[in-house]
Amino acid sequence: MQATAAPSIFKSTFGTQDVWQEEAPVGQWKVIEPVIELAITQANAQGAYIYRFDDETGRASLSAFVGRALFAGVSSKLQELSGPAVAFHRGRRTAIVIHQDVASDWRFAVLPEFKIGRFDGVVSVPLIAPTGIVGMANFCRTEGASFRAKDVAFLAGLSAPLAALLTTSTLREELERTARQLADRKLLDRAKGLLQGSLGWSEEEAYLHIRRLSRQQRTPMREIARQVIEAGSQRSEACA
Repeated sequence: MQATAAPSIFKSTFGTQDVWQEEAPVGQWKVIEPVIELAITQANAQGAYIYRFDDETGRASLSAFVGRALFAGVSSKLQELSGPAVAFHRGRRTAIVIHQDVASDWRFAVLPEFKIGRFDGVVSVPLIAPTGIVGMANFCRTEGASFRAKDVAFLAGLSAPLAALLTTSTLREELERTARQLADRKLLDRAKGLLQGSLGWSEEEAYLHIRRLSRQQRTPMREIARQVIEAGSQRSEACA
């Protein structure tokens, strides 16, 4: 599979299917990719749609899919779901099998693969990590036909590896967010120090000045801090 990077996603070809996933490490997805391919082949399915649950917001977001493209343009906001159906899925720990007419079931009617993609049957597997239920995987068929018991058992067995993929990606995002916050704090501390040294301000006065500029210019404080640092460097060079 050849992938091309995009700002928040990558999209590529998976056999004859569309493939989309969040901007997670490509290597991680390649680990699970053969499993998804095998699952679709094993269950005679035409699509797999992976959702991640957010404990803070109570929402579900489409994290990856293999199958019919559901949107003309991919937008993470567009794919965030909430409501009674999402609350139900966030609390269940067993697989659900619906052989046909799945779009008429309130638990699945709001999901885009059934609302837009018009799949007819599904095996829906909760993704359970040691920390709890982190998402769900829907393996879909376009035509109503009974899923064999052994196929359902195989798909249910993917709960742990897919949960591991989602939690690893979530951990990476949290680490990156923490790293950005630390970097922003260093910038802010350096900028405050320059203002204190050049203007004789207290730390609080320097901080309030940066915050005021941030609000006036509608610019993140880290950018204001960066501007202060660059201006200080230019003054130092001019005096040298």
